[in-house]
Amino acid sequence: MNKGRNTRIARWLVLALLLAPVAAPAEVALDSDAPVALQADELSYDEQQQLYRARGAVELRQGALQLNADTVRYHVPTSTAEAQGQVRLTDPAGYLHGEQMQLNLAQETGSVTAARGFFSAYNVHLWGDVIEKQGPQRYHVRQGAFTTCNGEVPDWKFGAREIDVTVGGMAQARHVRFYLHDVPVFYLPYLAYPVKTERESGFLLPLAGYSDNRGLQLSLAYYQVLADNQDLTLFVDHFSKMGLGTGAEYRYLFGGDNRGTLNLYYISSYGGAAYNDLSDRFAGRWQHWGLLPGRLRLTADAEYVSEIDYFDDFGSVADEYDKEEVESTLALNRAWGDLNLTGLVQYTKDLEPLVDNDRMLQKLPELHLNYLHSRLGTSALYGGFDGVATQFWRREGSRGSRLEARPHLTGFFLAGGALEVEPRLAYRQRLYFSSAHEDADWAAAGIDDGFEQTGNWEFSTRVATRLDRVFQLADSGLTRLKHSIEPEVTYGYVPNRKQSDLPWFDPADRIDHANRLSYALVNRLVGKFVTAGQQPLYRELVYLRLAQDYDLWLDRHERSQRYDQERFSPILTELILRPTAFWYVDIDADYDPAGKAFEYFNAETGLEQSFDRRLALSYRYDRDDAEYLATRLQADLLKPLYVTYEQRFDCRQRQRLENVVYLEYRSQCWSLFVGYRDRQDDQEILVRFALGGVSQLNRSGSRLGGF
Repeated sequence: MNKGRNTRIARWLVLALLLAPVAAPAEVALDSDAPVALQADELSYDEQQQLYRARGAVELRQGALQLNADTVRYHVPTSTAEAQGQVRLTDPAGYLHGEQMQLNLAQETGSVTAARGFFSAYNVHLWGDVIEKQGPQRYHVRQGAFTTCNGEVPDWKFGAREIDVTVGGMAQARHVRFYLHDVPVFYLPYLAYPVKTERESGFLLPLAGYSDNRGLQLSLAYYQVLADNQDLTLFVDHFSKMGLGTGAEYRYLFGGDNRGTLNLYYISSYGGAAYNDLSDRFAGRWQHWGLLPGRLRLTADAEYVSEIDYFDDFGSVADEYDKEEVESTLALNRAWGDLNLTGLVQYTKDLEPLVDNDRMLQKLPELHLNYLHSRLGTSALYGGFDGVATQFWRREGSRGSRLEARPHLTGFFLAGGALEVEPRLAYRQRLYFSSAHEDADWAAAGIDDGFEQTGNWEFSTRVATRLDRVFQLADSGLTRLKHSIEPEVTYGYVPNRKQSDLPWFDPADRIDHANRLSYALVNRLVGKFVTAGQQPLYRELVYLRLAQDYDLWLDRHERSQRYDQERFSPILTELILRPTAFWYVDIDADYDPAGKAFEYFNAETGLEQSFDRRLALSYRYDRDDAEYLATRLQADLLKPLYVTYEQRFDCRQRQRLENVVYLEYRSQCWSLFVGYRDRQDDQEILVRFALGGVSQLNRSGSRLGGF
C-alpha cells in the first residue's frame, strides 16, 4: 500500500547528520524544498497529530537522502522522526546503520543506538553503542570505535569509552585501546585524531632503528600548522652512541609564487667525553623561489654544515654522504625584454679536513648582463652582448675584480633552401683589478698587483642541414617511422694572446687559443603510434650523436712543441634508446682513438612500468677517477609485499660500496616498512609503522635533502 503527500518541511537539514563526523565536506547540501516521498507496506496519516506512521519495508526519500527501516514515525510540526528495526540512513557521503534512531531536524539533534557508519570521502568506519548529535557539527559517541580499515574484523581500530567529534576539527577519545584485529595491544588515556581533510597539527608516527655508528635510535616529530600557507615540523632524535639531535623544517608559500623551505638540525652529546667532538655539529639549508616587487626574481639555495662528518652520518643517498663541499648561492634577476640582469653572491665551503677555507675563493658578488640576439633591421644579422663583473674575495690570499665584456654579431642564412649557415664574430675584453697582498703563488708566477687587461677576437661558422624520410609501416600500432640525418660542421678560431701576466682566479682567466674544426652527425628515429579511439602518440625511439674535433695546427710557434699531441679529439657518443614506453637505454661515452680506450663511459638501462615496478642498471667509468656499477630494483610482484633493492659496486677495488633493501607490507589501511642499509663503514636498520590517515616520520637526522 502506497500513500504519499507532498509536505513542505522547513529546515529539512542533513539527515546525514550522523553520516559525517569526519569532515565538513561530508555534509551534503540537500534541497530542503524538495518533496518527501514515503512508501511502505502499511502507511497511515493522523491529520489531528500531523503524524505519519509507516510499517514494513519503509523507505523515506528527500532528494539524495534515503531512510530505510521496519517502522518510521514522522511528526511534521516538530520535524522529528523515529525509526526502528534495521535502520539504514544513506546519502552520497555514506551510510549509517542502527537499531533505533531519533532525530530532531529543527534543532539538529538526535541519537542512534547500536550504530555503525561508513564515510566514503575518508574511508572511515565508526561504531558506537549510542551516538548523540549535540549540534550542527558536534557528536558524542559512547562505547565506540573507529578505523580506516574495511572488513567486519578490521586490521586495526581505536576503541574508546567516550569519543567527542567536531566535524571539521578533531575527534577526542578517552580511555583508548588500540586493537590489531580484535586483540587489544596498548592503552592510551587520551587520543586526539583529525577528522578533516585539511592539515592538522599533531605528533607524527615515530621511526625506530639501529646503526653501527649511531646506535639505537628513536625519532619523534611534531607537525604544527601555522597558517594556510605555512607549517613547521619539529624533530627530536635519540642516538644511543652519538647524542641527541633536534631539528626544524619550516615551509611557506607567499604571494608572487614565493615559496621555500628552511631546514635546521643540531646534534650534541649527552656531555660524555666520548661525544665532545659532536657538541657543535650543525647543518642548515634554505631554498627559495619567487617574484619580488619590481619584477625581481629571487632564487636562493644556501647550505651549511659544520663538518664533513655530518653527511657521513646522516646522508641517505650517495650524492649526500659523498659530498666534499657545500655551496650557498643567492641570486636576483630582472628582465626587460631581451635585456637580462642577474646579480648573485656565492659562498663555498670545502669539507675536507686539510683544506684551509680561509683561502677558498668566493664570488661576492657577481653581476651578469645579457642582451639576447636582436635582429638588426631587416637583415639576417643579429647582435648580442654578454657581460660579467665578478668580485673575488677570501680571508687570506689574493683578491680582485674581473670585468668581462663580450659583444657578438651572428648571421643566420639558409643556402639552397636546405643548408643552414651561421657565422659568428665576437670580441672578448677582460679587465682586472687585483691585490695579491704578497701572495707567494702569484709572486712565483710573475703576476703583479694593480690593473691588467687583454682582449681577443673570436670567430666561428656553423653549417648544418637535415634530411628526413618517412616510412609507412602499418594501419595501427607503430604506423610510421621518421628517420632524420642531421650533419653539422663548425669552424672556430681564437688567436693566441699572452695571458701569463694576468691574475688567476678561476679557469675563465685562461682562454685557450683555437684553430679547430668540429663535426657531428645526429641520427633520429621518431615513431607514430596509433590506437583506435585515441590521439596519435609520437615517441623518439633512437637518438644517436657522434662528434669529434680536429685541430688544424696552424700556429707555427707551437708545432714543434705539440708534435706528440693528437690532432683528433676523443669521439663523443650520445645514444638514447626508447624502444618501448617502459624500456630505456642511455649511453654517454668519450672514446680516445689514439689510445684506443674510453676516457669515460656512462651507461644506464632500465624498465619502468610503474612507480612500484622498475629496474635500473647503470655503469660509470672514468679513466682518471672511478669505475662502479649501480643497480636499483623496485618490485610489486609479491603484493602486498613491496621490495626495493639498491647496490653500488666498485669495479676497480672489487668491493661493495653499498647495499640497500627496503621491504614494505601494505595492507588496505596500514603498512609496515623495514629498511636495511649496508655501507663500508656502517650498517643500519630502520622500522616504520603507518596507519591509514595518520602521518608518519620518514627519516631521521638529515633534513637537507629531498626538497
